[in-house]
Amino acid sequence: MRGIELTPEIPVAAVADLAADAEDAGFDAVFASCHYNNRDPFVALDRIAAATETVRLGPGVANPYDTHPVKLASQVATVDEVSDGRAVLGLGAGDASTLQNLGVERDRPLRRVLEAMKVSQDLWAGERVDHDGTFVARDAGLNYEVGEIPVYVGAQGPHMLRMAGKHADGVLVNASHERDLSWSADRVAEGVEDRVVSGDVDVA
Repeated sequence: MRGIELTPEIPVAAVADLAADAEDAGFDAVFASCHYNNRDPFVALDRIAAATETVRLGPGVANPYDTHPVKLASQVATVDEVSDGRAVLGLGAGDASTLQNLGVERDRPLRRVLEAMKVSQDLWAGERVDHDGTFVARDAGLNYEVGEIPVYVGAQGPHMLRMAGKHADGVLVNASHERDLSWSADRVAEGVEDRVVSGDVDVA
């Protein structure tokens, strides 16, 4: 997948225009970055959905700390609805220093991201969820039908990259140099060796 991340530090209408330009340029996916001090990414994604026809779209990346994973699953499912089935959940541990600004401790990030991914998938499959791990959910469910939504894990460190290779549909690699991208792909491949779900993993 050839994707691009747009940051809604500019007006939402401008973000949507850039997304349409990205679609015209041949990009496969458009992600809206998630930072509390920028405009709301899900409002931006709604506008992106209206401005585009074919690109996949989603948060890039949301974290399961400042938003409860059940609520996050519902938000992404709503994006899937308004985009006619084009949503992708970009999910990562978030930036520790940014979360500290909100008084949020980023505890056990690997486990929390994995649990958030699994709970989201169960909710999208129509299940009711009871979960007691790095977060708690009691008899949680969505009151509407949801299609299959791929999960791409935003990863930089070796453990998160391996986990993504083992469990996720894809990986959003946080790397700006070809050498770093190659190293990251090798870590993902190590996780793929123990893959527990069907299908290939896409490194984006």
